[in-house]
Amino acid sequence: MSINLEGYTRLRKTIKLGGKDFVFSELSLSDFAQFRGWVIEQREKNKDKRRERLIEEAKKIGGIDPLKLLEQLDKPLSDDEVEMEMETVDGMGYLAYLSLKYHYPEVTLENAMVLITIEKIPEVAEVITGEMKMEEPKKKRVIAKPRI
Repeated sequence: MSINLEGYTRLRKTIKLGGKDFVFSELSLSDFAQFRGWVIEQREKNKDKRRERLIEEAKKIGGIDPLKLLEQLDKPLSDDEVEMEMETVDGMGYLAYLSLKYHYPEVTLENAMVLITIEKIPEVAEVITGEMKMEEPKKKRVIAKPRI
């Protein structure tokens, strides 16, 4: 059995950025899964640098087996680590991108990162975390036709 999602609209909020209004939409579970995949992808890209840094740190500290530290790099990402990533500048930018894409399919991650300024971070963060009052979607007005 499938659910008919026709007419489903997300809650949204309009935020003025750079003198222009932009509509941000609430994020879905699918969006958070996409974010998690993005975080994993970013970690994979930086794995070699992180590996080198861990080995150097182990040498500086001494008495630490670098192989034990390297095992930590291959551990699956925890929910806490994903949540911490949401609070980074890159993470916030990616979540804002996911929120904007519902109304602006042409938006890129780079666009989202440029649009959001430091003073707007709290307002955008409220949208992303769902801690603010969103605007209810405008309902289509249906005018009943007279019966003949």
